[in-house]
Amino acid sequence: MSIAIWLLAPLIGLVLSLFASGGGMIAVPLLSFGVGLPLKQAIAMSLIIVAGVSALALLHEKRWQHIEWKLHRFFAFGSMLGGFAGASLGLGMSDQTQTIAFASFILFTAWWLHSDTMKSISENAKEAPCDCRYSLLAGLGTGVVTGVVGVGGGFLIVPLLLMLGVGSYQKAVAHSLVLIIPTSLVAALRYSESIDMAWYPVVIITALAALGVWAGNVLMKRYSSKHFQKGFSVMLVLLATWMLIRVIHGL
Repeated sequence: MSIAIWLLAPLIGLVLSLFASGGGMIAVPLLSFGVGLPLKQAIAMSLIIVAGVSALALLHEKRWQHIEWKLHRFFAFGSMLGGFAGASLGLGMSDQTQTIAFASFILFTAWWLHSDTMKSISENAKEAPCDCRYSLLAGLGTGVVTGVVGVGGGFLIVPLLLMLGVGSYQKAVAHSLVLIIPTSLVAALRYSESIDMAWYPVVIITALAALGVWAGNVLMKRYSSKHFQKGFSVMLVLLATWMLIRVIHGL
């Protein structure tokens, strides 16, 4: 295992713990460029890692107690359908196209974190009855993203949940962690029909990411996750730029 694995794998758990997303954005390039796996294999394995680490982050501090299960039910059903469809789309894409889609999503996330829309959604969030139709559609859309690029999609799920009536950021984070698990696993199963899994890196990276979950929960008790958003956004921009340069040079 390269030194990059030991240094970067804990970041998967750290960002998932802080933001309920972002783990796949580190796991995919880590598996693809750090371990040297083909992109689609890296995406499939990233989905399993993200699901496992999300479960750890959810259990830590008993975040599952904040779940509004009626809302979750419809969102989860839509996201699993979307995850299967997105993985099917991903299997049909070239590696170059999928890498560009992945890097584009990273750049969008870096912008979205600091957009006025995101700030407005967070500030105006309030408890409201679940509109199950919109929950189903929101889950379907985020599930497609998860399946295509191999990320949990929490940066989309959290604001959507706030718009759908989850009244606080912490509750939305808990919901997002629960939703990521089945969606990622369904998408991973779809990829596994065509791709062999390398389980050793999955186990090692998940174990190292668990250390990041612990560190993230320690930090959350002392600081708001907003304190870390700027640094995370800069890292995302650099990562996406690096991946796009590699694609351009490979054409």
